[in-house]
Amino acid sequence: MAHTISRGVYYFVKRIPKRYAQVDTRARIQISLRTSSPDVARRKSLIVEERLIAYWEALLAEDQDGAKAHYEAAVNFAETQGFTYLSLDEVAAGPVGHLLERIEAIPESEQSKKNSVVADGLLGGADRPELKISKLYEEYIELTPDLLFGKSDDQIRKWKNPRLKAITNLITVVGDKNAYELTREDGLKLREWWMDRVSDEDVKPSTANKDFTHLSKIFSTWRDLKQDDLANPFLQLRLAQDDLQDHRPSFSRDWIASRLLVEGAFGGTNDEAVLAFKILINTGLRPSELLGARLEDFNLECDVPYIRIEEYREGAVKRKLKTKWSTRDVPLLGISLSAAKELVARGGVQAYYLKSDRWSAVVNKAMAENGLKETDRHTPYSLRHSFEENMLEAGVDQRLRVELMGHSYNRPKYGEGGSLALKRDAIACLAFY
Repeated sequence: MAHTISRGVYYFVKRIPKRYAQVDTRARIQISLRTSSPDVARRKSLIVEERLIAYWEALLAEDQDGAKAHYEAAVNFAETQGFTYLSLDEVAAGPVGHLLERIEAIPESEQSKKNSVVADGLLGGADRPELKISKLYEEYIELTPDLLFGKSDDQIRKWKNPRLKAITNLITVVGDKNAYELTREDGLKLREWWMDRVSDEDVKPSTANKDFTHLSKIFSTWRDLKQDDLANPFLQLRLAQDDLQDHRPSFSRDWIASRLLVEGAFGGTNDEAVLAFKILINTGLRPSELLGARLEDFNLECDVPYIRIEEYREGAVKRKLKTKWSTRDVPLLGISLSAAKELVARGGVQAYYLKSDRWSAVVNKAMAENGLKETDRHTPYSLRHSFEENMLEAGVDQRLRVELMGHSYNRPKYGEGGSLALKRDAIACLAFY
């Protein structure tokens, strides 16, 4: 790749690589960069070369992929010539001068069947291929591997499921139609479908809103990464939401002491599940944080026993935390310390390692069967809310509350020498023993 200057204007110059000789019979290509600046010419040359290679590759694939490759080749060729690809109707509707510029850019020698792509690229003759909603989702996953970096297999599954559910619900309502043909009316039709479910099936508005959030993100990300003009018909469709309806209740201190910590309260539930439940009581950890902890994350032989919550990647085993603030050390006291010692003696988390959904299902069922739900809306996660409320009622300093919960907060870090002791003393006044 090189660029040269002629009469004050830089040109991109490149010999046609042997790999592409069968689809581009020219020995050499020269394209005006429309600039007299060497720096701009250098940058434009890189872009032109990238687009040319994409154009040639699409031509090679055309026999196999048909219309899709032809369209992509046309788009890429238009951009190498300094034009934005427009449909035939858009070209015809534009100024006559612009049309003539495009016609003049078509070399007379480009008459072969393969090189009809050149004319189509400049005059908009290539039809845009159909893009099914399901195919768009598949391409979105392929385009965004960075969103899955560092996640375990279970975390990847949990990340994909709600997005796939949103796509599946959309297809249920409007069919697996061409995504380019989706309109605002389709978005409103999906909203009406969700409104009926909220009204008739007691579904929470937040459930519908998650679908709209995921769909909007999928479509906008695909559009941006593909540099396409795909419409996004899912903006501003969220349902009105009652915050109280979605609020997770906390267990009262009396309920924890008189019901949850009674010997044999969980009946025949396996020991590991019950031990994990007890560790959550005085720590406020998210279940996924505890159940992703390795044996070495339990530090019990020190002045202030604690559990370390951090991300890690050990070969195929990966654990990514919810936020960067989730990384923290949490002291273990009372019933949680006793349960941690017993869990460590058993070899640490095993049956539920990186499987918090499975643990939650088992414990939720045990709580329902043994009358351990303070209300129908209480779940094991309610322990985290109980811990936070107990700290608030005990007057624990806000900075300590934030650090113990793993929440975001603009604050200086506590010094290493006293942080664990401070946290331990704060928890001691509200811990269960």
